[in-house]
Amino acid sequence: MEGRGSASPLSWFAGVVASSRRFGVPMLACLLLLAACGADDGAQVLGRATRPLELTPAAATPPVQIDEASVPLEEIVFDTFDGGSLPLSEATEPEIERLFDAIAPIDAPEYESANQAAGWLDPDDLVVGYLDPTGNAWAFPVRVLNSREIVNDELGGEPLVVTYCPLCGSGVVFSRETIGIDPDAPELLTFSNTSALYENDMVMVDRETGSYWWQVSGAGLVGPLTGAELRILPSNTTTFASWVEQHPDTAVMTRPDGRDYGPDSFGESYANALDAGRTPFPVSPEAFEDDRYAPSERVLVATVGDETRAWATAPARRVEELVGGVWLIVTLDGTGGSIITPDNEVIPTRNAYWFAVVASNPEVTIGL
Repeated sequence: MEGRGSASPLSWFAGVVASSRRFGVPMLACLLLLAACGADDGAQVLGRATRPLELTPAAATPPVQIDEASVPLEEIVFDTFDGGSLPLSEATEPEIERLFDAIAPIDAPEYESANQAAGWLDPDDLVVGYLDPTGNAWAFPVRVLNSREIVNDELGGEPLVVTYCPLCGSGVVFSRETIGIDPDAPELLTFSNTSALYENDMVMVDRETGSYWWQVSGAGLVGPLTGAELRILPSNTTTFASWVEQHPDTAVMTRPDGRDYGPDSFGESYANALDAGRTPFPVSPEAFEDDRYAPSERVLVATVGDETRAWATAPARRVEELVGGVWLIVTLDGTGGSIITPDNEVIPTRNAYWFAVVASNPEVTIGL
């Protein structure tokens, strides 16, 4: 089964094509320079990752327990990949099992150098970038994430899951450790894909308890861990060129299974559909009524204390402002960005389309 880019319940969505963009010469030159000078070879890059991983097999996932949920079950809707949809409230256990991992996650990915990845990634291709606790940089190409959506791994001693929902443009990295999220949770979680969506956003499932999770927010929706929240890790959804310019020695996730993952198909046509209020799956009206930004505007989001704030990622700029009682230094590069405090503490962020941010946090404020 391919990702949501090749199967959709709406006819207009099937015609989505990628928009072509011209990227600046300095960042392209950076890639060329990297290719000329060389970088870590694939074996050295792979050696950074933690192996073997402690991952629960997908086949061990228990059935979802629908007697505990934080949202109405009819609002969680499965993509049946035949042009239709099915609410969780009406789904039978065999139907849920059939759709489980129809979009297959990646367990224990392999990595290559930026020099090697430049052979198949364009400078303006998006990646979800991550800096592990030891300072090593990792990049997860959205070309692959559009079709696979979930990556389970352990990097720099941090068990994590890299998540991306193309329908919300939402790239989020979560810790798989459960310390502090629920006293009854297992020590580690491993994630799979339900093929369901809530607010037009991917619903994940952990293989240990069978609980459902809302990707854009990291909140438990259904099952034993309902109401728990995954810990967000710092990440930056930006262009491949921008990430390499910042981190020339980055490792890049390879294309699994030797497949040829084509360019991002979620381009201008999909953005226009969002801005016209059309989504392939249901979204709360309030998410489209908030006109502070267009629904397809890509924003960087951080929560500090009790306050959540969003910044439009374009134009590129650097701002300083007080959020939740803490001064933040926000650097935006036109596509993504990063946030630190004056003491160089890195603040965890999310990157997503505006409508998805409003759906998950209606009280979000706007940054400079």
